[in-house]
Amino acid sequence: MSTDSILKDGKLTFLKYEENFTIRNSVCLQIDPTPYILYWRYKDPKVFNTKELAHEKNYIYLERIYDVRVGKPTDFDLESHEKSFERNFLTVVSGTSITNLKFTHFVCLDKDEKKLKDFGSALFATVQRVRREEHGLLYHFRKKLAPKMYAAFTQRCLEEDIMRVYDKHKKNTTKTEWSAVGKLLSVNSRKNVEIDDQKLIKIIMILTKFEGSRLEAIFRKISEDEPVATKLEFGEWLRKNQHDHRLNDARFNQVSDRKIHKILETWQYSGDSAITPQIFTHWMASDECGVAISAQRMKLDVASMREPINRYFIDSSHNTYCSGNQLVYAIGHCSADVEMYRQALLCGCRCVELDVWDNRDKDGDPVITHGPTAVMGMNEICLREVCEAIKECAFKTTPYPLILSIENHLGRRQQEKMVQIFHHVFGDLLLTGPLPDYPLYAREASGDVKYPSPEDLKFKILIKAKKKRFEKQESRSREDSSIDLQGSSIDLTEDEAIENERFNELTEEQKAAQMLQLPEESSCSELSEIINYMQAFESSRGVSTAVNLENATQDTVPCIVSADENTVWNCLKGNSVEKVQNLNKSKIMRIYPKASRIYSTNYNPMIHWLTGAQMVALNIQTNCPNIQLNYAMFERNGGCGFVRKPDWLRMRDVQLKPHLSIPFTIAYTVEVEIIAAYFLSAMDSEKYRRRSTVSVRLFDVPDQISKEDISSPSISTSTKFEASCRRRTREETSFVTNYERHVYSFDKVMLNDLSFIQFNVHNESGSVFAQRILHIDTMNNGYRFVTLRTPSNQCAGPACLLVRFDLFMHSDRKNLHDHKQMYNPHAFEKESDKWERRFSNPFADLDGFDGNEFLLVEGTRRGSVEIPPTTPTTPTKPMSFGKELLEKIAFWKKK
Repeated sequence: MSTDSILKDGKLTFLKYEENFTIRNSVCLQIDPTPYILYWRYKDPKVFNTKELAHEKNYIYLERIYDVRVGKPTDFDLESHEKSFERNFLTVVSGTSITNLKFTHFVCLDKDEKKLKDFGSALFATVQRVRREEHGLLYHFRKKLAPKMYAAFTQRCLEEDIMRVYDKHKKNTTKTEWSAVGKLLSVNSRKNVEIDDQKLIKIIMILTKFEGSRLEAIFRKISEDEPVATKLEFGEWLRKNQHDHRLNDARFNQVSDRKIHKILETWQYSGDSAITPQIFTHWMASDECGVAISAQRMKLDVASMREPINRYFIDSSHNTYCSGNQLVYAIGHCSADVEMYRQALLCGCRCVELDVWDNRDKDGDPVITHGPTAVMGMNEICLREVCEAIKECAFKTTPYPLILSIENHLGRRQQEKMVQIFHHVFGDLLLTGPLPDYPLYAREASGDVKYPSPEDLKFKILIKAKKKRFEKQESRSREDSSIDLQGSSIDLTEDEAIENERFNELTEEQKAAQMLQLPEESSCSELSEIINYMQAFESSRGVSTAVNLENATQDTVPCIVSADENTVWNCLKGNSVEKVQNLNKSKIMRIYPKASRIYSTNYNPMIHWLTGAQMVALNIQTNCPNIQLNYAMFERNGGCGFVRKPDWLRMRDVQLKPHLSIPFTIAYTVEVEIIAAYFLSAMDSEKYRRRSTVSVRLFDVPDQISKEDISSPSISTSTKFEASCRRRTREETSFVTNYERHVYSFDKVMLNDLSFIQFNVHNESGSVFAQRILHIDTMNNGYRFVTLRTPSNQCAGPACLLVRFDLFMHSDRKNLHDHKQMYNPHAFEKESDKWERRFSNPFADLDGFDGNEFLLVEGTRRGSVEIPPTTPTTPTKPMSFGKELLEKIAFWKKK
């Protein structure tokens, strides 16, 4: 039986596990055809009707599902009489964030356990595919209607049903529009639950008021103000505006007329038909043609996973066990939770942290907690339970290696128990010794250690801890390895400034306890035996950071250096950043938050990625722009948790000087024009306000190191980090929010492999209720719909932004002529010929001439950024060169 059929036929019967559940709670569990939702229909009509009248949801959006588990529930203990069917449990874990989860339980009535496991595996695979794919406006619009079409007691989708979903309070539409929608849904179509894509496109056009919209202005520009456009005109527009001109046309062919014809036939439009506004809207709203992300560039590249593991950025988590803020009195809860390890691994983390401490019961297993300090008051969780959770989810989303970062505070006896637990739970998954081709010691005394690749280490768990060669160290303050905030070159963000103030409110005793780094215990022989390629490096006391980094670089074993976030800034201030770069090209570095981040806030990971640090550990439980940036970084490469570093961070003979030059890169100019927002009200009617604003931000070289003078951070010449907001131009009743016309040009973007564009949508109070971060290398050019996400990084579609992207090679005016020829020599030669023809016969009407076909000036291909764009107008046929000259001569004669 195929995975699709086992999920869609609904033949497996379940009991919905609830309080006092009975056989009347039996349901058919299945997904819809597209799929959008997992839903269950009660077999007893009375029960079904009662549940629906009580507004009890019987569906879950697939994109909100984090995990699917078969077997014993993990969130509660079964009663004694329920343990007989614990193997029949199916648990669906969903929620709005990884710290706000809901567990929905079903009990399979089929005694064949294999069918249940197949169902669970197929459902989880479908969920992962849906969560990773980028979809267009049409997909998300239909998604919101799926519960009405499939999960409701009466399966239907009429105009009143659409109204309840999108405009419950009738604030965005009028009776005229809903009447037009009702006419589309004829009597025959009402009997059929499904609504075809063409009708949905028409409904979208009605609700978003296509006539007179900015989307229509774009279409009229294509059709030259005609009701329809020809395929030739549409094809030329696609090739000129929607094609990524950074790509090699020999390898990445531009869209051909034949491909346009094939796509339209797939959508069941007549192959010979002209391009109507409906077809144009369908094109822009489709998955294939209208999304902002290139699906091809997001896929896993297996061929790139065969380099040494220290040549990759590795998705890493700090204090993985923590489900909230670290302080008891802090806002929110503070607890250690086994579930956080599952969620970290399901999100793609490949390095998780285990802070292990002795159990109060000497015969008990070691525990994980934040440590017995004067500030912390966290509960303890059992190491064995954590290891079982890790084994369960370690390779559920990716086959590549998992690293367990051990902060060891165990006595010898408890260490031996920990190693026994590792062997017993992980079994063959645990890498207990070096691979044959990769010895633990360098063959020469140069410190040139050969690491295995992620491909070599697939389905292996590696232990990161101190090997026995190190001696026990005395307690040392974290202040020894970091710099004082007052003397730092770091410009504190608003959130960090608030946290710094709160940290200063602590008593001196609490501050000292928080800043004190308790010494780790020496590893016992049993623990040392299972530590191989992740040997923790022990820094020497009494020497500078630069000396310790150089010692680690020259070490003859595969070691990993741990340092707090201020280390790199300290090296920048001391002009020794090359020490960090050299280390990261030969060994591995793990960065963690500074001790004063008592509210579990996150630092900006960009500067550490720039120096090549492989593991930049963040608090994944905290929703903030920096963790969103981390998500954007690692959703590439199939979300496997490993992203290969750029060439200039892997080559040992190349030095990066961020504020001077970046080798092996071509600078780009990125233009962003936000035209409108669609269906913001579909996110949350309470948070949405008509007067929303959108801010745009470029994550490139951080402002602090893009300046030539690092010692004077108050003087800034960089405008890349300035947030540019636009307020909505007017109040209107619509699902579309139009913004003021403005093009934002980010000039000379150097870090093409490590640059991101961030969009934040703010309500009237200024708080962010929707966001999206896009990696520049994965962005599509032209007019695109950017699907928004919630602050916790969940898909918020159909809420989206209509944006125009323009990415092209940067050019200075002095090199403009040479660059123009190199950029497209054929177009340059063709343009030169046309100029010769114009001067040889100035009064000829050159119909085939397009004055903007290759207009390349400083900053943009299509015009100077100094000229702000105006409202789209209907283009007219260009005047002949001779007539234009005569008109100008006549004008100046009058003067």
